[in-house]
Amino acid sequence: MESAKLLTIAQTAELLNCSAGFVRKRISLTESNQPGGWPKTIFVNLQPNGVKSLYRINKDALEEYLKGQAEGAKVEETVAAGCSL
Repeated sequence: MESAKLLTIAQTAELLNCSAGFVRKRISLTESNQPGGWPKTIFVNLQPNGVKSLYRINKDALEEYLKGQAEGAKVEETVAAGCSL
């Protein structure tokens, strides 16, 4: 991965217009195998054996993932709108 494409947690939070805590939570959920996290292809731990983790987020992978999530949401909305109760 090119270093220019790797974002810090703070940069990712700014890009997504959310808090750094939100970004950390997505990573934490993934690392603990709980639902709601991001795929492991989105982030990398640059210090896997260190005392403290140093995460960087792959901007391209994150944008692709979010684009896929948005398209999935549109499909669900369309199906729900077409159903009559």
